[in-house]
Amino acid sequence: MEHSAAHSFPDMQAIRNEFVSAGALDPVQLRFQVVEYDKTSGEMLGVPMRNIGFFEAIEKTKDLIEARSESHFLVHPVGFIQ
Repeated sequence: MEHSAAHSFPDMQAIRNEFVSAGALDPVQLRFQVVEYDKTSGEMLGVPMRNIGFFEAIEKTKDLIEARSESHFLVHPVGFIQ
């Protein structure tokens, strides 16, 4: 991925469509947490966000990636919206 592409906003509808077309649940129906890991050691550093919606998780994780280049961030589903 080019450096400039890393700073563009992700196409959340395309991501959503990719999940659904692959046979997964619609991510808009799920709640997520974002987990931060150290790139070098792999150690879990924390959970900067909990129980957030899909669009918010993608948007805020993008900001974290740009702000903390020494970390990896994973977005994990944690529940369903009822």
